[in-house]
Formats: sequence, structure tokens, C-alpha cells
Amino acid sequence: MNIILPKEFTRYDEKGQKKVVFIEDEVLYMRNDVSFKTLMRDLTYAIYGKKICQCCGNEFPANKLSIDHIIPQDYGGPDITNNLIPYCKECNERKANLMPEQHLEYLEIEEKKERSQFVKECIAKNETLRYDTKFSHLNSEEDGMWVRKMRTDKIRGGKERLEYRSEQKESKTSHKQTKYRKVAKFYLKYKNFQKPIIVDRNKHLLGGFVSFTFAKNSKISEVPVIQLQNVVVFY
Repeated sequence: MNIILPKEFTRYDEKGQKKVVFIEDEVLYMRNDVSFKTLMRDLTYAIYGKKICQCCGNEFPANKLSIDHIIPQDYGGPDITNNLIPYCKECNERKANLMPEQHLEYLEIEEKKERSQFVKECIAKNETLRYDTKFSHLNSEEDGMWVRKMRTDKIRGGKERLEYRSEQKESKTSHKQTKYRKVAKFYLKYKNFQKPIIVDRNKHLLGGFVSFTFAKNSKISEVPVIQLQNVVVFY
């Protein structure tokens, strides 16, 4: 699948000399050490702007806007521009873990008590989404099927990127261990990954480092993957 991109976007290194991110012929090129998650958020603001909440339509200072996952992360919603949108903090908190169609229905309910009951029913219903190893709810009419299975030995660059990031963020070792335990606990309960792993056109690992590590350590040969055909990693 292709992610949504702004017409132009360029980021330079610390010295302002070499490009570390740029768009050329509708393809996003990013250097290996660039944080993919942060980049997706920056691209989302470049697409929609930093002033208007895309839910209520009101204008806010940049520090009052946040990024909402259209399909919640708890149900596999990935950190790609197709699934990210600027919301004000109030709209983001109100939407919480509702799926897009549920959120629209929620907005039509006026009574606070009825809204609360509706949310409870939706959360209970959405629990079944976590068992869907195909992530069918991520498919769209425009982009088609987002997720497919890929062998872990076909995914490239995982070791190098993980080593780089661990060197840069040694202070966050305990945080990584906590995330690893969460991935393991989720897989034990649902026999599934909470979110698909993300790779570029050439199968370089972009997102889902902890899940990828868990799969390798657990000798899981295939993992759910979103392959971005218009993103290329360079070194």
C-alpha cells in the first residue's frame, strides 16, 4: 500500500547539509536512523496543518492539537499517515478507543448516560478485533488490503536498526523491557500481535521493533506486515 504524503517535505541533518528525509516522484526517502513514528506525525501535520482540529473544525494553538489514530492503536491502528489525523485534545480524549463508525454514532447521542453506555458496549464488541490475525478491519476501499503475512527472515535491517536505537537510548532499556513483556502478554492471550509490523518497499523494518524481536526470539516464522510501497530507507 501507499501512504498519504504532502507534496513537499524535506529534513536535513544537524549541520543542515545532508538530506535525511525528502520526497521525490511521490516517494518518501528516509535515512535509516530517522524515527519513523515521529516522522509520520510530522508528515500528518504537514498534510493537514497545525491549527485546525479535523473533528470539531475549530482552530487551536499548535500545542493544543494532538495526533489521533483513526483506527485505535489497541485494535492494530498503525502509525502511518493514512491512520493519523490532528484532533484537539478534547476531541481526542472523547473518541478514545472507538472505531471511526462508532465515533460518528457516538457524536449523535446527546444524553451523557446513553453515551457512557454506548462506549461500554463498543469496547466489549471491539475485543473480538484483537483476535483477527488478518487485521481485516484495517482494509479500506481506497487502499485495499493493508496487512499481509511476511516471513521474519525476509525482513531486512531489523538488527542494525535495533542496535542503533539501543545505543542512542540506553536510558530507556527498562521501558523497552516493559514493552517487550506487553507484546508477549498480548500474544499469549490473543495468539496475535497488537499491531502489524511496518516495512518499506524493500522490506526494511520501519515500525514494530519490539514485536519483531519477540517474533524472532519466539521462533515465530511469519508476522503481520504493512509494506509501504512509496517509502524507501537509505543508509
